[in-house]
Amino acid sequence: MKLRIKSLRLTILRTSFSMLILLLKLIINSLSNIRKKVKNAKELT
Repeated sequence: MKLRIKSLRLTILRTSFSMLILLLKLIINSLSNIRKKVKNAKELT
């Protein structure tokens, strides 16, 4: 029983960790996109 709980906790940790990495990648992508837009806007003016 204890082993099962341990493995379940491990899988939950792993999934949450991967979700966090995905979120970080999304945030970084959006930030780089905003930076590109700002650069383009500055070049236009």
